[in-house]
Amino acid sequence: MLKFRINKLLDLRLEDEKTNIYVKNQLFNHCKYIVLNNKIDLNNNLADIKSIDDAVDTLNDSLEHIGENPYNIDPKTIFWAHCSNLQTWYENNYNTNLIHSNLAFPLLRRLSLAGDFKAKRVFKEEIAKRFETNNVNVIQYLLYNNYLDCLNSAELEVVIEHITYNLTGAILRKLKRLTKDLFANYREIKEVIDILLFIDLNYNQNLVIHILDQFNLKKGFHFTRFLLLHLNYKEFFDYKLPYGKFLKYFEDILNWIYEKYPEIDRFVKIIDSGFISGAFSLDEKRSYGFVSYP
Repeated sequence: MLKFRINKLLDLRLEDEKTNIYVKNQLFNHCKYIVLNNKIDLNNNLADIKSIDDAVDTLNDSLEHIGENPYNIDPKTIFWAHCSNLQTWYENNYNTNLIHSNLAFPLLRRLSLAGDFKAKRVFKEEIAKRFETNNVNVIQYLLYNNYLDCLNSAELEVVIEHITYNLTGAILRKLKRLTKDLFANYREIKEVIDILLFIDLNYNQNLVIHILDQFNLKKGFHFTRFLLLHLNYKEFFDYKLPYGKFLKYFEDILNWIYEKYPEIDRFVKIIDSGFISGAFSLDEKRSYGFVSYP
C-alpha cells in the first residue's frame, strides 16, 4: 500500500489499485476523476476557464472515469497525479478552483467537521466565491446538495444578492443560446428552470419572472412554452411541484405569462387535452429532475 500525507488530517492511499482519500484515518471517497490530457478546442475562449469545473465544460473527452481507466494508465501514476493535485489544492488554501467541485466541497466539509480550522475558515468563503463565478453547473451542484444551509442568515443574504445580480445574467445568456432553435435542448433548459425554481421557492426570490421579463417577445414566447411543459410534465410522471404551499407564486407566473403572451392559451389547451403526454417524451430517459423543493 502506498500512502501520501497532505497534512495531519488528510492523506491518500493506493489500495487494491484504487486511490482512496482518508480524513482523520476514516475513508472519505476514492478519487473518481482526473484531467488526463489537454485536448482543447481552440475555437473556445480559454479566457473563460477559471477553474477545473470550467475546464471540464470546455475540454473535450479530457475528464475520464478513473475506475474505467480507458488508457490503462498504471494505478501508481494515477495515485501520484491525485496526490499532486490535492497537495497543490492544500498549499493554495483549499482553492476550489483547483479541483472539481464535486470533490472539493464534500472534502472541505468533512475536513471542517474533523477539526481542520483552515478548512473551516475557507469553506464558507469558497461557497460564496463559487456563486459569484456564475458557473451554472457548480451553482446547481451547490444548491442541490444544500451547501447554502451551511451559511448563517447574514452570509446567506449576501450570497442571494449576488445570485440575483450576477446569476440571472449568466442564465439569461445560456437560455438565449439554448432557445435559439425551435427544437431546443429540453434537458438543458429543464436544468436551468429547476435552478430558478429552487432558488425562488427556497429563498423567496422571483427569478423566473425576472428572467422572463428580460426576453424579447419572440424568444420569451418560445421559453414560456418550455416552462409550461416543464411544470405540467412533472405531474405526468408522479413528480409533484408544491402548488399548494406556493400557489400564489405559481399563479403570479401564470398571470404574467397570460398577460404578456395571451396567445399561449392555445398551447395550454393542447397540454390540458392530454395529447402531448401520449405523443412524446420530453427527453430520452424520461428524467425530470431531482430537485427537492420545500
